[in-house]
Amino acid sequence: MSNLINVISFLLLFGFSSCQQETGSANVNLNAIEVKQVLDSNQDIVVLDVRTPGEFQEGHLDGAVNIDYTSPDFEQEIAKLDTAATYLVYCKSGNRSDRATSVMMNNNFNNLYNATVGFDALKSAGIQTK
Repeated sequence: MSNLINVISFLLLFGFSSCQQETGSANVNLNAIEVKQVLDSNQDIVVLDVRTPGEFQEGHLDGAVNIDYTSPDFEQEIAKLDTAATYLVYCKSGNRSDRATSVMMNNNFNNLYNATVGFDALKSAGIQTK
């Protein structure tokens, strides 16, 4: 009986963890290592930096597009983006990117990855920066 419970627990845990990496109608949260893996395996992903322009100028992920989450026109700016594209959203600590991906989901973006860590952690993980 104990073995059966262990097997069922393992299958449930495995099933939930494998769903965590899928995107599509979900806000998928990633740590720095997972971000690097996603970027290395998906050349079509749009990297969206939601920090301020000043933070962006101090350094950003290679190829990132900057749209300031704290800007009053954030929603107007994201409305110009392709809602069908896949986006990786990051900021300084993971807070603004989490809020930004929620706003994006409310605006019909379905393929979103949220970096739960900030720029410094992503840079330390070996992700290419400018």
